[in-house]
Amino acid sequence: MFDLKIKDVNEMTVDELIGQVIMVGLPYHYLDEEYKKFIKDYKIGNYILFARNYKDTKQMKSFMKDLYNISEETTGSYPLVSIDQEGGMVVRLFKDVTFPASPLTTSATSIKKAPYITGSIIAKDMLKMGINLNLAPCLEINEDLSNPLVNVRGYGATKEIVLNNASMFVNGLEENGVLSCIKHFPGAGSSTKDSHLELPIIDDAKEQLESYNMYPFFKLNHSSALMTSHCIYKAFDEYPSTLSKVLLTDVLRNQIGFKGLIISDGMEMKAILDHYGIEQGTIIALKAGCDILLLCHEYEYQKLALDSLKKAVLSNEISIDLLKEKVNRINLAKQKIKNEIEKHFNEDEYIINNEEHNLMQQIVDNSYTLVKGEEPIIKDNTLVLSSTTKVASIVEDEFDDYNLTTSLKKQFPNNKVIEFTKEQSFTEKVLEIIDEYEDILIYSYGAHTHEVQLNTINKLLSLKKNVYVVSLKGIEDQNHFKNLKNYACLYEYTPNGIKTVIKQLKGEIKLNGKLPK
Repeated sequence: MFDLKIKDVNEMTVDELIGQVIMVGLPYHYLDEEYKKFIKDYKIGNYILFARNYKDTKQMKSFMKDLYNISEETTGSYPLVSIDQEGGMVVRLFKDVTFPASPLTTSATSIKKAPYITGSIIAKDMLKMGINLNLAPCLEINEDLSNPLVNVRGYGATKEIVLNNASMFVNGLEENGVLSCIKHFPGAGSSTKDSHLELPIIDDAKEQLESYNMYPFFKLNHSSALMTSHCIYKAFDEYPSTLSKVLLTDVLRNQIGFKGLIISDGMEMKAILDHYGIEQGTIIALKAGCDILLLCHEYEYQKLALDSLKKAVLSNEISIDLLKEKVNRINLAKQKIKNEIEKHFNEDEYIINNEEHNLMQQIVDNSYTLVKGEEPIIKDNTLVLSSTTKVASIVEDEFDDYNLTTSLKKQFPNNKVIEFTKEQSFTEKVLEIIDEYEDILIYSYGAHTHEVQLNTINKLLSLKKNVYVVSLKGIEDQNHFKNLKNYACLYEYTPNGIKTVIKQLKGEIKLNGKLPK
């Protein structure tokens, strides 16, 4: 066991205070000399990790020990180290650890308290490596389960389901020593635009926002942290939530009474960068109510943000007292989890927990949902069409082992298994051979965004054949399919999800899931 340091705000220099209200992304899976100098020069206090920072558990433990050491030497405090480990397709830790189920999987499964179990397992895996803040869960309500931006990252179609299951996930994290971060306040479930790429504007009336979008945030205000949305909510303010004093101070702090950390979404996202710029956006966000600003990727943007804050402090645009208020909140969060980190982040090797692996597989197995018609089956004369995708946070060579098409070919060598392509000729090639087969089994993924996949499926559904369609990303495609008779879904294209598909076709499991709506 080791003793972690937390420096009192009244003993911090201006640079140290500024360094605490910034959370930066690191470029590599180790600390190079250039970035060590940057940390020391700017007194960086906190970090966010991505898949680029992770090779395996052994590397990560070593990396985190280096990061803790340089942080304590430079700032006098141990760092908050955050990660997006939501589960399903949004994961940063994926090798050696238990691969966590998606939020929608945990809502659909028949395994009781699945969100709590998932949060607990994630927390244990994180804490063994010194990662102490999970930027999850999402509290967006996915009405009719049809919003493609929320999709499987959300917990369901009603505010009650979202609140109940997100609460369990938060408790699973926090009871095991990891800070949770509910997001994206005040709820972006009605947005159809991606703030990574543009600035979404939500026109909903204030009453609608307060009784619907914001409902889970009103009720789940014991989470240790909260992340802002980059959407504009016209009923409240002309600024996006991240920059809105009305939403962050008047509503969140004063009306809701939220006492935890307010963390911005990534300040390099287009919604902020293109309309306000890093320098001005950083100052506005801090004054509006953010305690920590996320600067995830570009070294130059990180420097610009830090330099602009220093100028704002020296010119009294941002007061020292305001900085101390924010850093006090950060210190309270660090104090809350200090003992658990000291207890679990030690010199021992990371030990893989097979019991937790098996439990997570059971959660996914029991989420498989029959939406309508009959369960998917495979016979000797079944043609199988399969989609593939990349988990955005898993490197290419790692994901090769998790390809559904490859698994289906390996497990059912006597069947014709074809992978969807984007070539316009794909549909005709399939139709040319269709007479040779009695049944068609289709595994789709985001078909409404892939013209060829959607066109092929609808052509096959128009034939007088037994067609079974399985969506691997919830039911977001359901309304895009015509003449759909047999339809089932899973809620993640992950290693566990692929195993579930194979087990069901072999008759080892039934479809026990239920749509969370």
